[in-house]
Amino acid sequence: MSVQQWFAHGLEMLFGGYRRQVNVVDRRQPSRPERSISVAVVGSGLAGLSAAIELADRGYDVHIFEKNEYLGGKVGSWEVTLEDEAGEPLEDVLVSHGFHAFFKHYYNLNELLKKVGSHRFIKPIDDYMILDRRGARFSFRGVAKPPLLNIISLALHGVYSFRKIALGPAGPKFEAFLRYDREKTFEDFDKVSFQEFADDAELPDDMRLMFNTFSRAFFAPAHKMSMAELIKCFHFYYLSHDHGLIYDFLDDDYKISLLDPCQEYLLARGAKIRLGEGVDSLEREQNQWLVNGERFDKVILASDVVGTAKIVEQSSYIARRDADWHAKVSALEPTNRYSVLRLWVDKDLDPDLPGFFITERDRLLDSVSIFQRLEASSREWVDEHGGAILELHCYAVPEEIEGEEEIRQGLLEEFWRYFPQMREMVIHHEHQQVRHDFAAFHVGMWEHRPETRSNMPGLMLAGDWVKLPYPAMLMEAASMSGLLAANAILKEDGLREEPVYSVPLEGLLERLLPSRRS
Repeated sequence: MSVQQWFAHGLEMLFGGYRRQVNVVDRRQPSRPERSISVAVVGSGLAGLSAAIELADRGYDVHIFEKNEYLGGKVGSWEVTLEDEAGEPLEDVLVSHGFHAFFKHYYNLNELLKKVGSHRFIKPIDDYMILDRRGARFSFRGVAKPPLLNIISLALHGVYSFRKIALGPAGPKFEAFLRYDREKTFEDFDKVSFQEFADDAELPDDMRLMFNTFSRAFFAPAHKMSMAELIKCFHFYYLSHDHGLIYDFLDDDYKISLLDPCQEYLLARGAKIRLGEGVDSLEREQNQWLVNGERFDKVILASDVVGTAKIVEQSSYIARRDADWHAKVSALEPTNRYSVLRLWVDKDLDPDLPGFFITERDRLLDSVSIFQRLEASSREWVDEHGGAILELHCYAVPEEIEGEEEIRQGLLEEFWRYFPQMREMVIHHEHQQVRHDFAAFHVGMWEHRPETRSNMPGLMLAGDWVKLPYPAMLMEAASMSGLLAANAILKEDGLREEPVYSVPLEGLLERLLPSRRS
């Protein structure tokens, strides 16, 4: 065993292991209810699907209500029609909300993928790469993966200057990242923005670039992003496991690789999937919930923050039963708008680039996806027509930009500054989305964020916006929240819970030398 391997093994032992089961499963409890129990799951994103699949497995009568005509929420996929220059239809193709990274420490989500058979579509990405405005490329290929070693390795790979951090005011402040603790971190840092923290620490530009990458992943500009959420993010993605930032992806469109397998799994277990059936409110009569006039024993509200806030706000029973909770959930709000511009063009990009990479944003462009390097169906289109299928992403549209055309043109101009050889590309087709439905993780929001359980029997919340007891973000937070909501119902009914997995709950330094407070 090399010195690095020995050190890495020692770190894992100090953490008590990286993959942790965080709940106690009593195998003596029954697994299935003795009578039929109906559950309405409102929303079919990863949170809703995770909950529905677990409960359908246990014999519950599961009904999924989805306002769209397709499953998946933010991992949804739907058809659009490509047209020729005269506006005549050519062919139907699948599009989505954009590329998603499936990290190896998404323990609960990866269990779901195995369960429904989607794991057969999983492929590893070549590299995690950041491009800066000067043309430099920061690659994470070859960076050490164990915690602490990865921080040193980043400096050795030129991602940042260890000397600037160690000798500057940022050094002592970085202790907070190694001391992640749910209660302490949010008490100390939730009312501080990333921009305030970075300015106070005189964070060098190279480190700002790396941390901005994490901040922008939550669709928040630096002056809005809660520093506590960013510390949790850094703990979850980089300082609590030995997988590094090299992630997996599903190598075909999400309908093919994820949503069809989930649908088949659910239908085989008797679940009802009700597409195009939105829900306006929840009421309660005779100890049952009313969803679109139908009675259900339980409800899991797993829509996005905009939909959830609207449903709860319009639910008069909830307002009467628990005015404080009603006000808290009704006040949920999204962060900035985001935009996805998909382009079918006649030219390809540098073959040395990975299928997805981050860009140092000027005003709009946050990342670029090269879809024929990621999806089988996109490769088929390019094999037939040539060129490339590209996506340009803006994760947080500045509030002063109003029109979609200004967003589109701004994304293209920034893309061309990075790749001037693409300025002459022919855009055969394009599809633009501007959406306003991603949860806000802004300064000061943690205290008022609702948890899985409501104070009403049989009503649970699920979504990546729910306050979780364990560190998780994005798709893993959605999947974990759905699993926790399912477990809450199982517990109400005296049934055995499903295992829930997490990265270590504390940072390494907090675990070894707990901070003391008066």
